[in-house]
Amino acid sequence: MAQTKPAKKAAPKAAAKAPQKKAVPKTPRTKAVNLDTLTGEELVVQNLSTLSSLVGTLSETLDVLVQKVENMAYHLIATEEVLAEVVSATGLDLARVNARIRTKIAAGTDQQGDPTRAIDIAATIASPQAKFKK
Repeated sequence: MAQTKPAKKAAPKAAAKAPQKKAVPKTPRTKAVNLDTLTGEELVVQNLSTLSSLVGTLSETLDVLVQKVENMAYHLIATEEVLAEVVSATGLDLARVNARIRTKIAAGTDQQGDPTRAIDIAATIASPQAKFKK
């Protein structure tokens, strides 16, 4: 009986130690080709294949970036609406906000930046009027 218990305990440990590995797609490797031995047509085909692969990679990267920009836009819209509600409930000294915007933009751009757009956006957020017509 003493021999059967260790055998039962060993089986689960062995299963726990061998986790399944995820399949990782391998990146295709280009073969080292002697360019002197290729014909002009083969070079064109090889270059088109390389360009096609790069365009595919760029397309995937662009898709990811677009998703991130959309996510940022949703966050900004939500933040603006929350701020508008806070401003309408608590009030706001828009002159102080404008002064702070001017100071921050001037400091961040070595006095070269134009704070007009940021001030306009702050005024829009602070506006008690509905931003969108229903």
